[in-house]
Amino acid sequence: MGFLRSGWSTFPQALVWAVRALTALLMGAAQGNKQAILCARHLYSRGIRHLASLIQTEAALTDETLAAAILLGGYEVLDGSSDRSWIIHARGISQLMRARGPSAHEQGMGRTLLMCWRPYIVADAFIHGGPCFLGEPEWARKSMTNEIAKAEDAQGMGSLIGQVADYAFNEIAKCPGYLATSKEIVMARSPGLTVELDSLMNDVSQTRANLVRLDHMLPATELPANFVGVIPSQYATTLVQASRESINTAVVLLDHLLATLLSISGCSNEPQWFGSTVHIVNMHNDQSKHHSTTRHAADLLPNQQCGSFRDPEGADPDTYAIGDRLDRFSLTMGLGSLSLDACGIPQLSANDTIPGYFSTSSPLQLL
Repeated sequence: MGFLRSGWSTFPQALVWAVRALTALLMGAAQGNKQAILCARHLYSRGIRHLASLIQTEAALTDETLAAAILLGGYEVLDGSSDRSWIIHARGISQLMRARGPSAHEQGMGRTLLMCWRPYIVADAFIHGGPCFLGEPEWARKSMTNEIAKAEDAQGMGSLIGQVADYAFNEIAKCPGYLATSKEIVMARSPGLTVELDSLMNDVSQTRANLVRLDHMLPATELPANFVGVIPSQYATTLVQASRESINTAVVLLDHLLATLLSISGCSNEPQWFGSTVHIVNMHNDQSKHHSTTRHAADLLPNQQCGSFRDPEGADPDTYAIGDRLDRFSLTMGLGSLSLDACGIPQLSANDTIPGYFSTSSPLQLL
């Protein structure tokens, strides 16, 4: 908000209309005002036109341009013309970020923009069945490292909860690439892939071990003040529960991949942990469950055939309950795109109710 207030008079029109569109949509949803919602769509279309022009200029790689793209992307997630329209927009944001390079997201607003949109980058990678650039070492170093953690602590801005979540995100961002490579190996089944298979299994196993260690670092009971740090106390428990659920969801996904890779390699020496149960924490229920990981990994292929168009004029204001939907999906670290109910798409349209997070009866709903 400080960024928006400080430069409003000099911002490019794309950012101005993006702020107006998202604000009008949220206001209309909160008040049940259909006219405001329709107005928001008009404001959004103006923002998109200005953004299309802006990215053809020398200002294409500025923080202001990226901020406009992300705010318009948030609008698309909430009120897109179709369930999949936000995905096209997200791909454009990823291209902007990559063109800007990792160093542009090291601090300040650039880092803020990366951190707020990164779950959708991971989701986009899962949906398109390819690796996520945030899983690359040079990008992971802009998310969380020992140096970043020490700098945050020195500035009085540190939080062990936030730092653990950021380390976990670095590991989860590798998962779309593991899934894509596993699919290629499964389809090829070539003897010449032995070296690649061994390397992949080692990487997947290492990521799994890192996630398990991070999960153990998150308190299961009362949160000490020195662990919470600067994060507001009313959000700390939710963040811990969501982080543990995302971590354990990723662990189960990696278990499925390793099961398939082990079967291909013909290796009979399974790791000691393999086949063990995974502790799942439900965001809306503090009672923990244990779930086995017996689903077959061959099913782990994103469904890209879903998505239905909506009538942009047919909105019922009574069903517009946006609330914290963007935050709730963000807390999945992008793994929410693997929900079976969502057909690989985070169904966050203001026209619909958001599907349940991972339910206690079916915690993964993988693909």
